[in-house]
Amino acid sequence: MKRRIVYAVVVMMVVLLLGACGGEQSSGSENKPTAPDKFLQIGSGPMGSGWYPITTAMTEIYSEYFDGLNATQLEGGSTANLKSLDVGDIQIGLNYTPDFISAMEGGDGFDKPIEDLAAIAAIYPVYQTIATTAENEDIHSIEDIVDKHIFLGPKGGGGPVAFWKMMAEYGIDEQTIEEAGGKVSYGNYSDGASMLKDGNVDVFLGGGAPFIPALQEIEITSPIKVIPIDEDKIESIEEKGLGITAGALPGGTYKGLEEEVPTYVMETMITADSNLDEDYVYNLTKFFWENLDTFEEQVPERAENFTLDTALNGIDPEKLHPGAKRYYEENDLIE
Repeated sequence: MKRRIVYAVVVMMVVLLLGACGGEQSSGSENKPTAPDKFLQIGSGPMGSGWYPITTAMTEIYSEYFDGLNATQLEGGSTANLKSLDVGDIQIGLNYTPDFISAMEGGDGFDKPIEDLAAIAAIYPVYQTIATTAENEDIHSIEDIVDKHIFLGPKGGGGPVAFWKMMAEYGIDEQTIEEAGGKVSYGNYSDGASMLKDGNVDVFLGGGAPFIPALQEIEITSPIKVIPIDEDKIESIEEKGLGITAGALPGGTYKGLEEEVPTYVMETMITADSNLDEDYVYNLTKFFWENLDTFEEQVPERAENFTLDTALNGIDPEKLHPGAKRYYEENDLIE
């Protein structure tokens, strides 16, 4: 009899202990939201780009804060990520604000409109820099570059799309440049900067946050000069809602650049498949903004510009995903 009693007590203690342990194990997952799918693919930039470490941090955050979610990244680019969203290869991705609008309208870089897109956030500004070397004494304004050889960065990237939209404010297009005896070339930033240094191109276009490493490398031996954008032209394009906003390249960005130079700005933004569940996107938005310390640790130069105050820069609130919109309403960014 005593053995039976002792045995029953032991069994009861084991059951209680296992129950307690099970409760502890489940309590952590109970506090985490469950994603509608086990996998999240995030469209990034090429390895070595400024976007790649940002999306690396995003995969870590989302994998940790959702129950059972496996977040990974896919190398891409601005227009490439928007097209990947269209075919379902990714669920969210980074891109530039003008490309987002072009994608929805079927404009530059897109054969047809992409319907199922929705904005999550603008995360940091990319300052567009139109530069020449200091020794080019005949180039001081946008009007001076029409008959010159202009390097526009990677073909199909976000920079050329925004450049032509900005130039439209001056009545300039590619035909205008060709008829004036000018020329347009494309390529990676390093090659373009070398071509500028060697005199093989006269004008360089690039985007930075705010500096462009390729320009910093050549200015050691070939000081550069940044061409300003007229402020009335920037105000005009900003009013058109093309995803391009006003900005100024800070003084000190390059040697000899003592004062800020007015220019136009594109925002790096996060875009989602508009069909994603509202609660899911609400939490994707929430976890991004509530884990800024991760970005500050891993991408400090860019993360210093990550702020809720500018989360809607260049974004029409009507283009927000309902889940993201709800988060911003709760934080008084939208009435």
